[in-house]
Amino acid sequence: MDDDDGRPIVVGVDASDSAREAAEWAADLASARRAPLHLVHVVPGGYQDAPITPGPAWLTELRDVALRLGVDACVAQVQPGEPVGVLAARAEDAAMLVLGSYGEAAWSGMLAGTVALALLERVRCPVAVIRGRAPHVPPPRGGPVVVGVDGSPAGRAALDVAAGIALALGARLVGTRAWSDIAAGSDGSAHRRPEDWTALAAEAGDLVAAELGRVAAAHPGLAVEHDVDEDTPLRALLDRAEAARMIVVGHRRAVPQPAGRPGMLLGSTSRGLVEFAPCPVVVVGPAMVAAQPFTGART
Repeated sequence: MDDDDGRPIVVGVDASDSAREAAEWAADLASARRAPLHLVHVVPGGYQDAPITPGPAWLTELRDVALRLGVDACVAQVQPGEPVGVLAARAEDAAMLVLGSYGEAAWSGMLAGTVALALLERVRCPVAVIRGRAPHVPPPRGGPVVVGVDGSPAGRAALDVAAGIALALGARLVGTRAWSDIAAGSDGSAHRRPEDWTALAAEAGDLVAAELGRVAAAHPGLAVEHDVDEDTPLRALLDRAEAARMIVVGHRRAVPQPAGRPGMLLGSTSRGLVEFAPCPVVVVGPAMVAAQPFTGART
């Protein structure tokens, strides 16, 4: 996300409180980044149908709220179609796609998370799912931007996104690296790694220090911290999420587990965060990494 690239932040909205929180969160970021804000309400209809005007009163109110929060330009539209398809198309030229954690018809916050994960495989921009500690509890507006660090292309892209957000919001950037001497096999089994645990901890510390050092060198005005946790990535990030303004994480395509364990996925850290974190979660998906291969520190 560059400050002056002109791409909008796109928010999928409905009449729910969650969508309002997502729109306000996105407006804060759009104001800080001087980015346009697009509020998109998807209704049943054909993909070729034109946007519906005028929109409902609540959509006009959301636009007015965004403008009061300092957004320079805000567009609010009602778009016929299917939510994933419409939002994926709107995200093609977006700096970020933002969703609430539940909708008008959702019985749990996991519904919007399912939509987000479907979009992650398709869109080439970060996807933010705006969560609080519980439904109808607004997301936190203070605390650090926490990012999971693992040295992978997805992890490096997430770190660059997190640095840009933290710099725009004037927040601290905290990089966290989890390590464990238990490794998972591709068949769903687990085994203990042969390395000494002190070596594993030192390796994790060296990695996160190097990755955060790269970002600090690219952004001298950014306050940067890092830590290392002996835990799984999901548990480590959920723990950090308790005091975070948001969590940023890279998402790699999940691999199905063997038969007999339906619905279980390897590499499911991003899924767990989207469904259970007590703060907003920004996920950098594989389509974005493929479209923007890592070439070094971004400025």
